[in-house]
Amino acid sequence: MMNNEQNFYVVRRESGTQRSDLPVWAPKSANPFALDNHVNAVTRAEVNNVPGAFQLLDVLLPEEVQRILDEANQLGFTEDAAVSLPREVRHNRNLNLIADPKTLEIIWNRCKNHFVDKYSHFAGVKPLGINGRFRFYRYDEGDFFKMHTDGSWPGSQVVNEQLVDDSFGDRWSMYTFLLLLSDDFVGGETQFMVSHDDPSKPARRQGHHQENANIESVRTPSGSVLCFPHGTHPAHCIHGSAPILSGTKYIIRTDVLFEL
Repeated sequence: MMNNEQNFYVVRRESGTQRSDLPVWAPKSANPFALDNHVNAVTRAEVNNVPGAFQLLDVLLPEEVQRILDEANQLGFTEDAAVSLPREVRHNRNLNLIADPKTLEIIWNRCKNHFVDKYSHFAGVKPLGINGRFRFYRYDEGDFFKMHTDGSWPGSQVVNEQLVDDSFGDRWSMYTFLLLLSDDFVGGETQFMVSHDDPSKPARRQGHHQENANIESVRTPSGSVLCFPHGTHPAHCIHGSAPILSGTKYIIRTDVLFEL
């Protein structure tokens, strides 16, 4: 078991809906989760009936997942989060951590060959990597995330022990990168609202009314990633996390960064 006092420090405190002192953690050294430099045999699986969505399977080894979970649970989760959504929408526990460049490099090297645009979902824009801002969510029994949309983010890094929100200036996200850290739970599927009339398109609001929608439920294995469009991407879907009936769901939500 690693010592958090040796491995992590609070690089910033941010405000949520209830608190103004939510910690953002950063590692004191490279690769604190001891990820292996080898490239896993990652496979890509398209998600049927969810526009632009796909899964990357076996990105992390089980022992790597466990090390990440051990560290996250030692750092601790809070009910409040530095997001605009209130707890009645985002009903889970939260932890923010800024991953170091080596960790990001290892994960991206395992995934990057699968970010090919054979379905033209990236609009010819080059994917450059994943965002260092890791938003950990822990869902216990009864927790949920109501239907919402994910926003776009710049690439964040720690520079000289200071968190720089837009540290590159040449990239922005348009895909969510949802890394599952557990799968021994009941419920908790990621649910997408897709157009009933044309399942190749997301459901949209029409004036004050919601278009008739199909709800597509997706389960992603532990150590694997669910990727889907977000922000201003035309294929972004309203989505949420179904209530947890038993067990605990752990995820990391971050973003795929694309060149501007």
